[in-house]
Amino acid sequence: MLDLNKEEAYRSSAIHIDRQGDPSVLTYTEDLIGEPGPGEVRIRQAAIGLNFVDTYFRSGAFPVKAFPYIPGIEAAGVIEAVGSWVTDFKVGDRVAYHFIPGAYAEVRIVGTHQLVHVPDGVTLEEAAALLVKGFTARMLVKETYQVKPGDIVLVHAAAGGVGSLVTKWSKSLGATVIGTVGSEGKKQAALENGVDHVFLVDCEGFGKSVAEITKGEGINVVYDGVGKDTFAESVGQIRKGGKIVLYGSSSGQPEQINHAALRARSINMLTPVLNAYITDYESLQTFAQDTFAALQSGIFGKLAITQYPLSQAAQAHSDMESRKTTGSVILVP
Repeated sequence: MLDLNKEEAYRSSAIHIDRQGDPSVLTYTEDLIGEPGPGEVRIRQAAIGLNFVDTYFRSGAFPVKAFPYIPGIEAAGVIEAVGSWVTDFKVGDRVAYHFIPGAYAEVRIVGTHQLVHVPDGVTLEEAAALLVKGFTARMLVKETYQVKPGDIVLVHAAAGGVGSLVTKWSKSLGATVIGTVGSEGKKQAALENGVDHVFLVDCEGFGKSVAEITKGEGINVVYDGVGKDTFAESVGQIRKGGKIVLYGSSSGQPEQINHAALRARSINMLTPVLNAYITDYESLQTFAQDTFAALQSGIFGKLAITQYPLSQAAQAHSDMESRKTTGSVILVP
């Protein structure tokens, strides 16, 4: 807690954890926020993106530097104060950011090096729901493997936040999309996202069905954010020279990856991370422009957004880990 007098301090609701563990460690509390320093702005946040990586920092799968720790990596809001040396942003600007830890807060101070302007016509809720997931989708379909007309792609968790965007972007690029989902209830959501063929993740006969769809030629690329539950089954469906892109592991890391089998069929396995592709302010702007353009041009259609109050972050984490959520999830202060 900052030691500020009343005139200098701004109260902000926030979520803290004092130790790592299950969702119950997420505590709704209040902080005092001061004035932004050089190169910083103070943002009143309208919406905060919930990403699966947040659960890793909360649970202990990923380490945190110190406690109390405020989770969250992305949000969107309005600048209400500007520090010295800031030239590209002003009070009243609508902005968003990705991967600045500490996002689960009503008000916060951030540096401007990872801020982007939110275009007119894009709501702050859409921006918070889109940035990390949209950037990840762009990385997948345009960088790790450049989807082209006639490709057949397999998207796991096709009804999820990233999976739904990868599906829609791949379709706009001319691909046929096969999707898997975790429950019967999510099949319709995946079909509404544009999936051509949808299966339950543990569907018996999945391999035979894929062979029929691809006429025995196999899949060009697999986008896998699930990991343990999907990886082994996926490998057998990839054509010679294809790719499997493991960008997440919501079910755990794959076990016993047979690298020799991958090499024998010239299958390239990638494990990309966004910061390897967004390395400077210029690349950040490119990702933002492309992602917002995809939204505004209708590629993503109407974003499926589920909202929880910030005070219910624990419930949101529990629902996400139980795979009960669809589309993008945001927390609203």
